[in-house]
Amino acid sequence: MAQDTLLMMVAVFIVAATPLLEIWIAIPMGLAMGLDPVLTAIAAILGNFIPLLIIVGFFEKIRNWYESRYPEGRDSRRLERFRRIWERYGLPVAALTAPASIGTHLAIVIVLTLGTDAKRTLVWMAFSIIAWAAVVTPLAYYGITYLS
Repeated sequence: MAQDTLLMMVAVFIVAATPLLEIWIAIPMGLAMGLDPVLTAIAAILGNFIPLLIIVGFFEKIRNWYESRYPEGRDSRRLERFRRIWERYGLPVAALTAPASIGTHLAIVIVLTLGTDAKRTLVWMAFSIIAWAAVVTPLAYYGITYLS
């Protein structure tokens, strides 16, 4: 039984680490599997945050790859909306809206590209991920309980 729980927690971690799925899918998935809400939120937070540490560690290589692949840049509506938020409100609001707009993985690359300090960015991203998990977890928990 404990091994099954561990495997399900690893699944939550992996889904949370997947760009665009992140905590939005990981937390409800874990709760639907019957996992403890607090442990599910922790696994999702770690799963979403650890890739950000890796991205920061390899940022220069990622930026060089991106610039060689898209020399004239590549913009989408979602990316343009995120840039407008960044220009108007700065790092705190950009970090807080990232999970709901373009995802934390792409957001951290963009914010670092714009020249923001990596440590400061990681602190704001961590706060954002925890805040969103604190909102998503009870909503998913009570939603699943209501539907059951």
